[in-house]
Amino acid sequence: MRRLAPRRPTPASCLFNAFRQPARPCCRDGHAMACGAAPDWRAGQSSPPGMVKVMTRSRLSLCILLLLGSLSAHAQVRVWQGRMPLAASEEGPPDENPPFDIYGTANFSYPYTLREDVRNTEANHLWRALFLENEYLKCTILPDLGGHIYTCVDKINGKPMFYANPTLKKALIGYRGAWSAFGVEFNFPVSHNWVSLSPVDWSYAQDPDGSASVTIGNRDRVYGMEWTVQLVLRPGSTVLEERVTLSNPSELRHRFYWWNNAGVQVHDDSKIWYPMQFTASHGFKDIDTWPVNAKGMDLSIVGNHKDGPVSRFVYGSREPFMGIYDPDTDAGVVHYANYADLPAKKIWTWGTDADGLAWRHVLSDNNSAYAEVQAGLFRNQETYGFLQPEQIIHFSEYWMPVHGIGGISRANLNGVVFMTRTHDAAGHAALTVAFNANRRFPDASIRMLDGTKTVFRGTATLDPAQTWQHTFDDLSPAKKYTFVLENDKHEVLLEHTEDQYDWTPRNEVKTGPQTTYQPPDTSDGLLERGTNEELQGQLIAARKTYAQALAAAPDSMPLLKAQGRLDVNLFRFEDASRLLMQVEDRATWDGETHYYRGIAEAFLDHPHEARLELEAAYRDPSYRAAAGVLLAELLIKDKDFAQAHDVLTHVCHPDTANTVAQRCIEDVVAVRRALGPADRARQLVATALATYPTSDFLRNEQSILGHPDAQLDAHLAADPDRILDLVIQYNRLGLYSDALALLTRHYPAVPADESEPGTVPPDRNPLLAYYRGYCREQMGQSGVADYQAASRMPLRYVFPERRETLLVLRAALARNPSDASAHYLLGTLLFSKGITDQAIAEWRRAAALRPDIPSLDASLGRALLEIDHAPSDAATVFQHGFQVDPANPALYTGMDKAMRQTGKSAAQRVAMLEKFPADADMPTDLVRALVNALREDGKDDQADALLAKHFLPRKEGAAPLVPESKDKPANVTTPTHP
Repeated sequence: MRRLAPRRPTPASCLFNAFRQPARPCCRDGHAMACGAAPDWRAGQSSPPGMVKVMTRSRLSLCILLLLGSLSAHAQVRVWQGRMPLAASEEGPPDENPPFDIYGTANFSYPYTLREDVRNTEANHLWRALFLENEYLKCTILPDLGGHIYTCVDKINGKPMFYANPTLKKALIGYRGAWSAFGVEFNFPVSHNWVSLSPVDWSYAQDPDGSASVTIGNRDRVYGMEWTVQLVLRPGSTVLEERVTLSNPSELRHRFYWWNNAGVQVHDDSKIWYPMQFTASHGFKDIDTWPVNAKGMDLSIVGNHKDGPVSRFVYGSREPFMGIYDPDTDAGVVHYANYADLPAKKIWTWGTDADGLAWRHVLSDNNSAYAEVQAGLFRNQETYGFLQPEQIIHFSEYWMPVHGIGGISRANLNGVVFMTRTHDAAGHAALTVAFNANRRFPDASIRMLDGTKTVFRGTATLDPAQTWQHTFDDLSPAKKYTFVLENDKHEVLLEHTEDQYDWTPRNEVKTGPQTTYQPPDTSDGLLERGTNEELQGQLIAARKTYAQALAAAPDSMPLLKAQGRLDVNLFRFEDASRLLMQVEDRATWDGETHYYRGIAEAFLDHPHEARLELEAAYRDPSYRAAAGVLLAELLIKDKDFAQAHDVLTHVCHPDTANTVAQRCIEDVVAVRRALGPADRARQLVATALATYPTSDFLRNEQSILGHPDAQLDAHLAADPDRILDLVIQYNRLGLYSDALALLTRHYPAVPADESEPGTVPPDRNPLLAYYRGYCREQMGQSGVADYQAASRMPLRYVFPERRETLLVLRAALARNPSDASAHYLLGTLLFSKGITDQAIAEWRRAAALRPDIPSLDASLGRALLEIDHAPSDAATVFQHGFQVDPANPALYTGMDKAMRQTGKSAAQRVAMLEKFPADADMPTDLVRALVNALREDGKDDQADALLAKHFLPRKEGAAPLVPESKDKPANVTTPTHP
């Protein structure tokens, strides 16, 4: 996607591609372009790696001065799209087997594929890149790599603010597996999230005030929730603003958190400047002191991290800033956010022990080290909240470079100050104060106070390109001095007193192990436990917990509501309606209960009951927007567009964009277009796109209204789930012709780097074809030809997840009960929600009709093994799978477990595992299974030879498989990295 937000046309210079530089002053030295001025290559380069020459300090300084002077004269930030070469580890194909939640314990990725086949080879890529530049910063954003900020170059000293890893070496760290360390990663609703290395939505814009922005974001497949980050640079400022929006446009509440994760390159003497006295561990299991911990080690110095990874959360500090400073480069980076908006902070490093040094090699080609500066909404990364339907959260974070001042004592949006003392032999103290201004302050007033007494007063014009510094001699070592900076209007810009911070007093903090609470096995305790399981993503486990509690307390209203609400999420609509009706009988006022029962009744095709429930929920202020959207969509299906429009405009017209999610606004636009006049709809879509520039729905609406978006089809084709999102939204609005138009387009081919790995192209995607037939039927046409076409399409990597797909597949089966593909997909969808008996039955029907469906035997065999506990039946299914899907590793690992449970020998298991045909590409889990079987069979030499033959990507939380040692156990785990 590349689209300019409609606030103002982007200058032509912003459209220059990788090999056409916008006209501007720059300095060249051989192949190098300094000052971070090259839009086409990585920061500070204009040629591929290996061709760059280093510029001398004097020439670099001259170039900086020329560039700053020219850009200051124009006073406008520039933004454009280009290309950037960056090598990355190669990956094999994603796992073809659905990663069902029922087997998960921590990570829940369905319907995404897993990306665990990381190779030890690298390939060069020319990535799409977005560039944002003003006088002082040049930032590079990579929309096809999760929207990472690759880095921002501080043009005053030429140093990158964020970890500009020269090669994206991958390891198994991310939620889906493959992950790489570089730049700034945006994590919502989980850490190292599903699209950390995948293409995301993006746009860029130039604003009339001279600022410019890049907007990136994504709507996830798991929960249907959305994040966007608008990166803003302003003229004359060294501050990069991140305007974060987190929203839930789905109908259901879902768990979430937000962690902004910035990698910063460090050396052993780099110092962590976090204003805190205490840190807390993961899970709040212990509290320790900072910077010197209970072991007497100063952990603010990176080189002192000798006991493994350091992963600590700030505790007892309400300060809004944190940062890292590197003496080697005399530079660093600071993060700032309003404490009320974003209170949590975390520091992470791999450590400097042997394992930490090994990870440097795993994740980089130059053995570089990095630390992670993280900011979040909740106190740690085990804590989640619920984002309610149509709920939206806005806040801003800020990054700023720091240089030439030696450290960080305090920072805000005006600048960064460092105050440090030295003492001579006679005990006299000297205090050096250094300050970086984040923008120009003419005639600023600087004072030093001893209490209320002024000991120094001066005036200076402060500029980001210059560091202000002053040393005060012969000060009392017993006193604390205060630095006060004011502008020419005598407004305080920054004030800091030595060693004084907004901390919880030490005597109020208990260090050491903390008491952990375990809910009791009472009805209230089980309700709490089930809620916690929901917050951790364990929905199927939570349902079992609620059922256990209801068995003991069948009249508990909170339990009835909890399970009924969850049953809507897990496709048990009849159960949900029955349970929630019991709550309604006793709590007629509860809008949430009416809301979720309305969803259940609507799916059960009880429109009258659904309307009554949603109208009741609509009267509850907490559910007015969410219920209003669903009520309007229900009214539209009855062709009552006028009343639907009335409901929508009361709860989600564009003026309420800061309080409701964008789906509400999108519906308003589509309904207005359906009602007319078109000019009014065009005005609405233009206004909405200014707020939601990455909305595919609004872009499509704009195209329908006569302003075609030339790049929309390629963007949709890169991930057909985007097409399904639009189709389902149009179907909910009864606009089946608009949905059909999307489903009958001829979409272009998309480069691999710009599409989700494992993507099935639209013209070969059976789900799109099934939906096409369904839409035709809703319009009174025949869908048989589309259903037949869908049944002949490949099924690999097709993982259905939406409840609307239940209706579509059942409609297809009503036309053709012998459609094996529809049976298989229906079984997969039901199994994803833990409806295992029906799912297994559907899979058996599919296998009887068409025995060669990829991954069917692996999924069915595992279900029989781990759900039905029938290893002999599972083995029969796995054996059949060897004939039709012989390169599927899940068949072999599944058969290995089945053979263990049926008493087969290690030698028999070895013989089976060695039949895997793609020996060179044997995945890690299969290598591990074969190594274990060989060792059990007494064949350690063969096991060691196998390990020597295969590259096994490093997986966080597990020690690497290595040749057997009599002195050291082979399977030692290492700490995880949330």
